[in-house]
This record gives sequence, structure tokens and C-alpha cells, in this order.
Amino acid sequence: MLKQVACLKACKKLHENGALTDHLVPDIVREEALSQEPEEEPYHDERVSYFAPELVGSSGSSSSKMYHCYLIEMEKKFTYDVSVQDIILLVKHEFDLDVASSNFDLEVDRGKISVHMKYVGRIALTHEQTLLCRRFQMAVFSVLLKNNISTVMETLIRVQKDIDFAHVDYFTLPCSGSLGNSSIINWQCVRSVLFVSNNIRNSHMNCSPSGVSRLVYTNNGPVCSCMLENCLVCTPHNRCMYCVSGFLDNLNGNSNLTLRGGGVISYKNYYKRHGLDLIYEKEALLRGRHLFAVQNCLQRCHQQKQKDPSKASVELPPELCSIIMSPISVSTLYSFSLVPSIMHRVESLLLSTNLRRMITDHHMQNVYVPADKVLEAITTKKYLESFHLESPETLGDSFSKYAVSQQLFKTYQNHHGGLLSLEREKVISNAALCKLGQNVNDTIHFKLGSKFDSKKTRQTRLEKSSSSTQARIKYSLGSL
Repeated sequence: MLKQVACLKACKKLHENGALTDHLVPDIVREEALSQEPEEEPYHDERVSYFAPELVGSSGSSSSKMYHCYLIEMEKKFTYDVSVQDIILLVKHEFDLDVASSNFDLEVDRGKISVHMKYVGRIALTHEQTLLCRRFQMAVFSVLLKNNISTVMETLIRVQKDIDFAHVDYFTLPCSGSLGNSSIINWQCVRSVLFVSNNIRNSHMNCSPSGVSRLVYTNNGPVCSCMLENCLVCTPHNRCMYCVSGFLDNLNGNSNLTLRGGGVISYKNYYKRHGLDLIYEKEALLRGRHLFAVQNCLQRCHQQKQKDPSKASVELPPELCSIIMSPISVSTLYSFSLVPSIMHRVESLLLSTNLRRMITDHHMQNVYVPADKVLEAITTKKYLESFHLESPETLGDSFSKYAVSQQLFKTYQNHHGGLLSLEREKVISNAALCKLGQNVNDTIHFKLGSKFDSKKTRQTRLEKSSSSTQARIKYSLGSL
């Protein structure tokens, strides 16, 4: 009896507040109207390519240009017979501090390589130096990304022309180890791209009068032996390219070669089987190795170890080799095989700082959010990195639900819980957030959506995301 009395009093109170009709049943007319309200038309997603504005410019034809110089230091956390070398990044616009001092790891098949960036000042390049840097960068990445001698030779011929590139204006160059202004760049290595010019070969026949260096006959013709100490060569008979790190003084054309099947044959007879006669069989063989494969080194787990030809060493008769670039070391080529992954992370961080700037421009509160947190908030799980947006998205969704619930409760104190839940769902639905994102700022359309393709020269591939994702990003960043 007491329960029935209490229920009757509760019903009367709800009736007075308008939650129940005269028949003492819930007023579900508004609730049904909310639940049956049609969704907005779907947002049409379309892909766009994005390139960080800090890395874009016009080469122009001015006599001198100023560049901001960043040192990219690399340290391998494993044992390997090939070392890594530091890289110099030259850009026209200075980076934000959290990008300029960023630290991250690269995952390679043998372990981790730590990467640290730091700002080392400004440097002035003449127009000739700018063209030379661009030619070197194009040639190296053509070698590593294409690994096709025909394409590489076309690139080397093309870069000899004074071509104006009006889009990308940054350089990744080998570091000399010295931090003194222009001497920080290893100009000797950069000039290796000019070896295809006959003037370079003919003007350097013997670098040492003491006899340490000597004349060696190659497929290019006679060259000084110092040009074969660190170089990139091609063997025209099989159209393969190799990194060469010097001579094998204990091996020549008459030395024995152990075959895979277990037999033994001299190098001279081995090549004779393939229709190649060695004329200088007493010349020491070259120590070569296959090119390094460019891979995605940003994934959260080690890539599966596969039979990689870049690990195999080969012995090469000099007379069968055509020099493509000299001098350029094996360590330099190995380090540059990591540059696409490094630049992809740099571009992603630059994207994050630009997105952060767009968002903070619309807020009165001066809240600083690190670039790596912004990057985490816009990186989907498909990207296969060690971080993704699920954690900040969950936090942002919880924050938005709490804020909306609190506001609705204060605004509609007489509405029952079911009606308030529908009202909240209407406010934070994809359709509502999409409209909110479009009304706030039409320029925030960035989401990292798929894993990085290391074979593409444009390292950052972005998707134009729905405005509902934009609004969630804003909630997420606001709660970090």
C-alpha cells in the first residue's frame, strides 16, 4: 500500500512538471519527433594532396638565397657493418620549436635508429649551389626509389639543365661533420652528381704523385683509383647498380670464386661463361653491395625480415663497371634510404603545427598543445604507427558528452532523462558535428588516413576528412 501511495505522489509530481499527460503516461510526442528526425545529407569525402607550406617555394633565379639549417642526427641501436651519417635539412622558413627539436625512432629490420633534430643557424647559397643541391637530391632519390639504370641516367642528364622547380624548395644533403656555416655541407659528396660530365673525369687522372693512387680502367675509361674508393657504379651487362666502398687487394680476375652449388672457378672464367672477357685480370676487384631498399620505417613493429639483396656483398671487376656518381659512400646511401621516412614525419609535424595554429586562432584561451599530441589526434589506426587518435578521441568524446549533458540539464531541467539523452545525441551526432565543423572553419580538413608509402616522392598523403572529425579533433585537443 505504501509503495502505491508513493508511486501516485510521484506521478502527480511528474504530471505537474509536464512529463506525464492527463492519462498519467509519458509525453513521448517530442521524443518521437526527435528520434524520427531525418539525418543530414551525407558529407561527400574527397582526397587531396597536402604539402607543408614551410617546404614550398619557388627556386627563382636570384644570385643568393638564405636557408634555415637543421641538423638531423641519427644513432643506430644495433650492430651493423654500415654506419649512419647525419643529414642536413635546408628550408626557407623556420620551424616551430617543437618541430625543430623533435625526437623519434625509426624501425628498420635490424632494430631502431634514433633521430634527433636541432637548429644550427642560417646559410646562404648561391644560385649555382642551389642548382647543384637540387641536382644531387634528385639523383640520389632517383637511384634509391627507382633502382632502374635507365631512369637514373635520364634523371642525371635532365638535372644537368638549369630547370626551375616552382614547388618544393628544401634540400636534404650529406653532413660534413663540421658545424661551421657552409662547411657543414659535404660539398665533395654533393658534387658527385657531376661525375657524368667528362670534364670531371678527364681533369682528375691521378690525385697522388707518390703513387698511392693509380690509373684503373673502367667501362667509363681510365680513371684515378681514388674515384672508386666510394662511388656508385652500374654494370651494363646486367644493368644493376652497386655501392662500392673500395678495392679487395687480395682478389683479382685470376682468384677463385666459390659457386653456390659448391664448385670453384676463377672470376675470369666465370665471366667468360657469360660472354665477358676480362682484359685486366690482374686488377684488384671492387668491394660492392646492392642498393638499400627504401622502406616505411615509421611502423610500430619491426618489418618482417626478408631476403634483402642490399645485405649481400659482391666482387666486381673494375673494367665491367661504369661510374655513375663519385665520391659517395655506402653510409651516405644507407642514410639517404631513411630520409623519406624522416621527411614524412617532419611534414606530418608541420601539418600538426599548422592545424594547431588554425584552431588556436579561433579560441580566446592561449592553451599550448605540443605538435606530437596534435599529430596523435589526427593519425588514424590504419597508419600503423606507435600512436593513433583512439585515446584522445575517447577522451574528447567523453568531454563533449559531459559538457553537452551539463548544458542540456541546466537548460531543460523539467525534461526527463530519455528526452535529454535524445537531445544530447542530436547535438553530438556526426551530422551536427559536421555542420559545426563547416561553420567554424572550412580550412581544417586534415586527417592522416593510411600508412605511408615509402616509394612515393610526396611523403605525406592526407585525406580530406569530414567536418565531424574536425570537431572531434577540436574537442580532443581541448581536453589534452
